Amino acid sequence: MKINLFENYRVKIIVVTIATVFWFAVVTENVHEYDLEVPIVVTNLPIGKTLVGERPSQARVRFEGRGKALFALLFQRDAKVVVDLAEAGDSRTVRLQRDLVQIGRWGLPVVAKQILAPAEVEIMLVNVLYKQVAIKPELDVRPADGFTVVGKIRTTPDSVRIAGPEAYVKAISHLATAPFSARNLRTNLKQEVAVQAFPDSLHIDVPVKTVTLAVEIQKLIEITLPEIPVQVKNAPRNLIVTPLPSTLSLTVEGGEQLLLGLKREDIVAALDYQQVRDVRQQEGYTPIIKVPEGVSYRNVKPSSFKLMLERGNHAAARN
Repeated sequence: MKINLFENYRVKIIVVTIATVFWFAVVTENVHEYDLEVPIVVTNLPIGKTLVGERPSQARVRFEGRGKALFALLFQRDAKVVVDLAEAGDSRTVRLQRDLVQIGRWGLPVVAKQILAPAEVEIMLVNVLYKQVAIKPELDVRPADGFTVVGKIRTTPDSVRIAGPEAYVKAISHLATAPFSARNLRTNLKQEVAVQAFPDSLHIDVPVKTVTLAVEIQKLIEITLPEIPVQVKNAPRNLIVTPLPSTLSLTVEGGEQLLLGLKREDIVAALDYQQVRDVRQQEGYTPIIKVPEGVSYRNVKPSSFKLMLERGNHAAARN
């Protein structure tokens, strides 16, 4: 006789479901033991101290309770082994006993019977040091032809306050970002990148995991600026020193928006009398030129200057 398994399948599904629920209810009412990995948590660090060295992060604990309570504990993951350092010295060995196990805030009817491993943990404390360090981007940016980077790469935040063992933190001068590169840029770049991390064993706290890098990209143009005055610095009070000629012209190159807002007053051309007074050059003296950040210059005309010295009613030209 051929049996049709799908005959009255709805009734069969209901019967199997009821049987499963009944079995689960019976099993979860029984008392069981279950081994579970729980975190080891260190609390009440003394003020001005921090942990060093490696230690186990988890303990294997044997719990006992009714099945449904153990089932809830397994999914809530709320149990932990608490090592209280309120009265600890700079180093101590803490033996892990079951009374260090905290079940959690739910008040489950479960007890910790035994900590299976590890038997103990070594706690070592040293002085903690807080230090503000800069974040330096590891960024390789290359704009497309005809474009340029304007200004510096901006990092947000540009520095952070780290904390950790004094000996380790003292040696840290800055934090680097993860390397990042961008090619053929024609528009501004804004990118979130990871900050340098340290091994857990060093116990160095870095309050941020990522920073935002911003790079301004502008179209590259050039402008010729005439009649920029040449200054003479550090001349004696009793001496009038005049450059000949008194102005120069040059070509500046940089981002479009930056150069369109550039004024002659933003460029400084100067001769330092204290540096040239003992030097005689037939070709004249070359001025020091300072331009705003992100601007370069070329084609300085004239490239050298003579100095006219005046004292009282006398005047002399100096090459």
